[in-house]
Amino acid sequence: MKIEGIASYVDKSGKHHSIEGIGSLPDNVALESLEVAGEFSFDKISCDRVKTSGEIDGKSLSGKNFSGEGTVAVDAVEFETFKLSGSADIDKLVAEEIIMESRGGSIGKIKCRNVKIFHGEIHNVGSSIMSKIFGGKSEQSSRVQIKSIEADKIHVENCAVDVIRCKDAFIGKNCVIEKLFVAGECKIDSNSTVGETIRTASDT
Repeated sequence: MKIEGIASYVDKSGKHHSIEGIGSLPDNVALESLEVAGEFSFDKISCDRVKTSGEIDGKSLSGKNFSGEGTVAVDAVEFETFKLSGSADIDKLVAEEIIMESRGGSIGKIKCRNVKIFHGEIHNVGSSIMSKIFGGKSEQSSRVQIKSIEADKIHVENCAVDVIRCKDAFIGKNCVIEKLFVAGECKIDSNSTVGETIRTASDT
């Protein structure tokens, strides 16, 4: 992995390390926690707790808890909890709980228990990151683009989704959903459109 900025990490032995400026670590290093402010690129990382601010770019990122501000461009992400304020470009995102405060980005497949994606003010993000993510985009053109979501409960705003399969669905404002498969509760904001709603049998 390559880091440009400021980073601190704890290895599996419990030893603390820090990087200032430009530094690197082997991708297969075992880490308990990693915190990076700046640019961060890697091939494959497994780390219990990851916190980022800025831009990250990689192929595979997994662990227990992820929290980030800025942009995340990773092929495959798998965490127990995934929280992001910013923009995501992810092929596959798997988690127990996903909370995203976003006005743009693209995700291929989301699989989780609970997912919440909403369009709000992004807090504690530098103005340069804000400009890069949101500069000059209208609300409609900056929807989060998602191919599919599989979840128990979803609550989405500002999203364009091809297919949603869930138990309970809460479709907030500024959404365009092509197909919605739902077993339980279903609420759709008047500002959003759903091409087809298909009721399915509940597993419970």
